[in-house]
Amino acid sequence: MNTHARASLATVWLLSVTASALAQTPTSTNFESPQSRSIAVSADGLRLYAVNTPDHRLAIYSLTEATAPVLIKEISVGVEPVSVAVRTANEVWVVNHVSDSVSIVNTAIGAVVETIRVGDEPGDVVFAGTPQRAFVSSMTERSIAVIDPSTRKQVGTVPVFGDDPRALLASADGKTVWVAITRSGNKTTIVPHTIAPAPPKPTNTSLPNAPAQGILVRSDDPTWKAKLNVTLPDYDVIEIDVATLTVRRNYSGVGTILFSLAQRPGTNELWVANTEARNLVRFEPVLRGHAIDSRITRITTGSTPTVTPVDLNPGINYATLPNPTALASALSQPTDIAFNRTGSLAYVAAFGTDRIGVIDGAGKITLIEIGNTPGTKVAPREKRGPRSLAHHPSASVLYVLNRLSNSISVVSTSQKKVVREIAMFDPTPRSIREGRGFLFDAKLSGNGTFSCAACHIDGRHDGLAWDLGDPGGQLFSNGTPKKLHPMKGPMLTQTMQGLKGERTFHWRADRPGLGTFNPAFDVLMGGAQLNATDLASFVAYMREIRFMPNPNRNRDDTLSTTPVGASAKDGEILFNTKKDVGKNGAIQFRCVECHTNSSGGGAFAFDGLIGQPMKAVQLRGLYKRTGRKPTANNRTAGFGFGSDGSKDDLQAFLSTTSRFNPLSANEKSALERFLFAFSTGAAPVVGMARSVNATNVTAPDVVNDIGLLIAQAEKGKCDLIVRGVVDGRPSGFVYNTTTRTFDRDQQGAPSISLANLAAKLAQPGSVLTFAGVPPGMGTQRGIDRNVDGVLDGDEGLSHYGAASPTCATVVRTGANTPPRIGNQEFAITVSGADANSNGWLMLSALRANTTFFDLKLLVDLGVGIVTPIQVDTRGGAVFPVAIPNNPNLIGSKVRLQTAMVAPCGQLGAAASAGLELVVLK
Repeated sequence: MNTHARASLATVWLLSVTASALAQTPTSTNFESPQSRSIAVSADGLRLYAVNTPDHRLAIYSLTEATAPVLIKEISVGVEPVSVAVRTANEVWVVNHVSDSVSIVNTAIGAVVETIRVGDEPGDVVFAGTPQRAFVSSMTERSIAVIDPSTRKQVGTVPVFGDDPRALLASADGKTVWVAITRSGNKTTIVPHTIAPAPPKPTNTSLPNAPAQGILVRSDDPTWKAKLNVTLPDYDVIEIDVATLTVRRNYSGVGTILFSLAQRPGTNELWVANTEARNLVRFEPVLRGHAIDSRITRITTGSTPTVTPVDLNPGINYATLPNPTALASALSQPTDIAFNRTGSLAYVAAFGTDRIGVIDGAGKITLIEIGNTPGTKVAPREKRGPRSLAHHPSASVLYVLNRLSNSISVVSTSQKKVVREIAMFDPTPRSIREGRGFLFDAKLSGNGTFSCAACHIDGRHDGLAWDLGDPGGQLFSNGTPKKLHPMKGPMLTQTMQGLKGERTFHWRADRPGLGTFNPAFDVLMGGAQLNATDLASFVAYMREIRFMPNPNRNRDDTLSTTPVGASAKDGEILFNTKKDVGKNGAIQFRCVECHTNSSGGGAFAFDGLIGQPMKAVQLRGLYKRTGRKPTANNRTAGFGFGSDGSKDDLQAFLSTTSRFNPLSANEKSALERFLFAFSTGAAPVVGMARSVNATNVTAPDVVNDIGLLIAQAEKGKCDLIVRGVVDGRPSGFVYNTTTRTFDRDQQGAPSISLANLAAKLAQPGSVLTFAGVPPGMGTQRGIDRNVDGVLDGDEGLSHYGAASPTCATVVRTGANTPPRIGNQEFAITVSGADANSNGWLMLSALRANTTFFDLKLLVDLGVGIVTPIQVDTRGGAVFPVAIPNNPNLIGSKVRLQTAMVAPCGQLGAAASAGLELVVLK
C-alpha cells in the first residue's frame, strides 16, 4: 500500500461507520442458509472473497497487506449465498442457496454476468478435471450438477446416495471430487412400538407404567435386522471419478453430521469435520451434557482405505456438570478444516464455541479464541460463529468467516491470535442478530460440548429420532384430560423453521409456547436456564426462521395437474373436501379439519399412531424426509414419517387403518404429491434470477422468465429487482407494480420501462440480472441498501467526464463504500490499469476540464494534490483513509482522477473519468 497516498488523502478527508451501525432494513426474511465454503483466497494471494449471506452479496478485499484486508467492492448476487470458488483472476462462482443458482461474477466489471440454475438448495461448488468442469451439490435432489465453465451449460449429473449432500472437495490432482453428506446418519433406526419390548419401569415409583413405545437400534443389530428389514449402507463421504462422472467409492463410519472436508497437502489423507450423535443412549437424564461428540475423521484414500475418527474433546469428564475446565477448552461442532502449506498443522473451526483448534502432527490441540468470549466467558449475543476458513498461500495468516456476527477475523497463525476483525454490512434486524446466538452457542451447555443446533442443524433437523423421556419425571397435562407420561419414547427431531404463528409445539403439544423449551438448557444441556430477557430474544429469533420455497410446486406457485386423478392438485381437493379420510372412533373427518393452519399444523387432535396424544403437526418440509423410502432395498435414512419415523413414506402413513379410512391407490398418491408440494410460505419465484445482456435479451426463454417474474411480482409473490451495470456504472432498479415500470436508484431519475431498460443493454459492458426477492425486500435489495432514504445511486459518489485517451485501457477510479463521516473502512480504488504500472492519483476541491493533447484533466490541480501510485499484478490499487467523525465535513466535496502510464497516449499517459465524493451524514 502506498503510505504517501494514504497520508495525502487524509489531508483532504476520508473512511466508515461500522456495518452494524448503519440503518436497518424494516423488512427481513431469514432463511438461515447453511454456509459451506464461504471464504476464499486467490492463488496469487492478492484477493480475498467472502460471501455476505444476509446481504446477498460477494465482498472482495485487497490483500496487499495480508493482515489488513481492504474492501474493494461488493457485488449483488442471489438470495443467501453460501459458497464461493475462484475460477480465474477475474471470474468467481457464488452458490446461492435460496435462489437455487450459481452466480458467475466478473470481478473486473463488478457484476454477475451469468446465472446458472442448478438443483434445489445448492450447497457448494468446486472445479476439477481436464477439460475443467464445475461440480455443484444439490442438497434436496441428492445429486451433483456438472457444468462446463466455457459454455456455462450443464453437461452431466451425478446422483449420490445420501441426505443433504453439501460440502465438496476436489483432489489436488483434479481427478477426484469428494462429497460430504450432511445428514449421513449413524445407522440408527426405530423398532416400532407394536413389536418393541415393554419400556423399563419408571424410577419414580409413583408413576404408572410407560405407554408402549419404540426403541432405537442400529439397523444391523442382529436381534432386529431380519424383523425390521431396514438396510442403511451409511454412505458418509462419496468419491466421484471426474473423468467418468461416476461414483468410484463410498466411505462409511465417518460421522453422523458432516460439515466439511480437506485434503492434507502431499498425502492421500482426507480430513472430515463432523459430529457423532449419541441417540442410542436412552433417556434425557443420561444424555445430559453429552448428546454428541465433535470429531475430525481421517480417511486414507489409497487401495486399502481406512477411516479413523478422532475426538476433539478427549479429556472431558462428562459426569461433571457444570464443568468450567471443559467449558474453557471445548471444541464444539467443527464446521471447516484448513491446513497450512506443508500440512504439518490443521486448523479446525469450532462453530459452537468460537474457537479455532490447531492440531499438530502428534495430535496435540492448541486453541485460538475468536471474538471476545475466551475461556469460560459466555455471551451468546456477541457470538461470532466461525464457519469457514481460508489460509493465505504465502503468509502466516488465516481468514475466518464468522456466520453469526457476519464478520471476518484475521488470524496471525504465528502469533496464534486474532489481529483484526472486519464487519460486513448486515441488514438483519437486531432482534435476529442478538437472538440467534442462543441457538448456536455451545457454551450454554454445562461443559461447552453442544448447543441446541447440535441436533437442530442450522435451525433444521438432524434426520434422527431421540428418546428424551425421563423415568424419574412426573405426569403432566398439555391442556387435555389425558395425562402425559414423561417416558414418551423416541421422537423425531423437528425443524425450527416456520414456528411463527404456531401456539403449541412438539409432537404431543406439550410445549404451549416457545418459551417452555427453556428447561432444556438445564435438563438436557447441563447448563443454566436463560433469564427472561435472554429467553425473549431467543424466542423472537426462533419465530423468524423461514422455510425455503418448495421445489415441488410450479414456478408460478401452482400445483401440478399430472398424472390425472393422482396429481398434487387432485390431492389438494381431497385434502380440503373428502369427508372421511380420517377417523377417531365413530367420528369421520377431512384432513383440513385437523390441519387447520396455513402451515398445515393444528391444535391437539387425537391419539397418534403410537397411542399417545398428538397434535396435528405442520406439513411444510415433508419433502425433505423421504430418505427412508427404499431405493434398491437400501435407505439413506433410518427414519421417515410419523412422530417416531417408523413409516417409510406417506403412503404407508396414510395406510394406517387405525387412524385413516381405506383410500384408493390413486387417492394416496394424490395426497402424497400434494403434501410433498405443500406451500412453505415462500413462493418458488423467490430467488429466481436471470442474467441478461445484449446477446440474449430477446431470447424466448429470457423473455418468458422476465414475464413470469413480473407477473409474480404483480401478484405479491415476490418483489422484482434488477442489478448490474448500465450507463457505465453499477445500477439498481425495483419493479413498481403500480406504474408497471422500474424505479431507479437515484432520486428524481424517472422510472424506466422494461423496453427501455432492455435497450440499455446495447451499451458496451452492460449486463443486468432480474431477480425475485422476498416480498417487502425489493427496495433494500434493489435501490436503497441500508433503507435510509438516500438511494444507492445518490450515496455521495458520482462520475463525471470520460476516460482518455480512447486508445488506452480504460482506467477506473472508484470507492468501496459511501463517504460517510466516521467511515473507518472507506477507501479509494483504482482498477483497469495495466499490471504493475505506475501512475498518479490527483485530488482537488474543484473540477476542471482541460485538455493536454489527448489527455483530459478533470480536477483542478491549482488547488489540489498529486500523489504517485503503483497498481498490482491485477491492475488495481486501493487506498484506505478514515473519514473523521466530524459533522462539519457533511456536504464537503472532493474530486479525484487517476492517471496511469500508457504508451499509446501522446503524453505517455491515460486518465480515468472524474469521481466526485460528497461527504454524507
